[in-house]
This record gives sequence, structure tokens and C-alpha cells, in this order.
Amino acid sequence: MESEKDSQSSFEDTEHNRRDLLKLGACAGIGFALGQAGLSCGPRCTVQENGALAADEFAMIAYCCLECDRCDVYIATKNNDDELRARVAKQWKMDVEKLYCDGCKSENALFNCDVKKCAVARGLPTCAHCDDFPSCDKDIWTKSPEIKKKTEEMRKMLRI
Repeated sequence: MESEKDSQSSFEDTEHNRRDLLKLGACAGIGFALGQAGLSCGPRCTVQENGALAADEFAMIAYCCLECDRCDVYIATKNNDDELRARVAKQWKMDVEKLYCDGCKSENALFNCDVKKCAVARGLPTCAHCDDFPSCDKDIWTKSPEIKKKTEEMRKMLRI
């Protein structure tokens, strides 16, 4: 027969495993939901106690919530693909020599836009984390409604 001490230890082990399983399930659910929205949570998923993703999960998500690792300039840089870089330069009407980027949050970022400057100044991983996003009047949100929609979807995922 199991002693009270053994029973308590078994209960604590079960509680610990249950929490780990819940975190894993939450991570999988968030990853699935982000994937459905065309976003990703990165190579690893760390769920904080409140159920939100940790800030480091947004390393490859630009401040405007676009995914750096899906950007043709980022891909061209990582793969040293001059053909892709030339196609993007033509499409974006930019100088091909300037199209190098290791991601929006890297030292070698292609753009230093108003959105990035604002998020960095506020210490936020993305604009989706900003309480002022719903009333933000930056040009990007009117010029690129698809980017605004991605940020709104991210806010829903974060439950903000």
C-alpha cells in the first residue's frame, strides 16, 4: 500500500508533468494558430506563466509583424542568392547593392522605419504588443493594410 508521503510525491510529479503538458499544448496551439495566420513563433516556443509567448519568440518577426525568415531579401542574404536579390531590387525599385538583411531586429537590417524606431523606443518585441496600436497613425498601417491586418491577428493571438 502506498504511504502518504509516496502519494504526495506522486501527486507533485503528476502536477509537474501536467503543467509541462499544458505548456506544450499551449505552445502547439499558439504555433498552429500563428501558422494559420501566416505567422510563426520561431524555432522554439516558450510559453510564459500567463500563456503568452516569451519576447525571444519574436526574434524573426519584424516590429510590424511580418516574418523576416519569409522575406525574399532575408532569404537572398542567407543563401547569398544574387538572382533573387536582383528580382527583388527590380520589384521594389531599389538598388540591388543595398538589398542585404539579417532580419529587422539584427544589426544588418534593411530598414529603420518609424514603426521600428517606435517599438524599439518602447522596448516592445512587435507593434502587436503596443497598447497604443489601435490608435496608431503611422503611414504603414494605411499604406499597407495587409500588414496592419497581420498585426491585428497577432494581437488576437497574444490576447491583447
